[in-house]
Amino acid sequence: MHLFSILAKTIWDVLSNKEVIDIIESAPACSSAARTLVQTTVRAWRYKYPTSKVDDYAVVIIRFSVATHEL
Repeated sequence: MHLFSILAKTIWDVLSNKEVIDIIESAPACSSAARTLVQTTVRAWRYKYPTSKVDDYAVVIIRFSVATHEL
């Protein structure tokens, strides 16, 4: 099981929770996941709102280690 926290601005205007989770879980590191999220958000924003100015995006991802104990 993966636990993480996402601090982000505006990405949910154009990406679904599932899309965000899929990007994070497929990335090897938080930094690459954050970069991919920003790039994907910019592309999706330009597609969804072609006449609007692209917003500034910032993403911070914190992954938590989960210890599992077998009884």
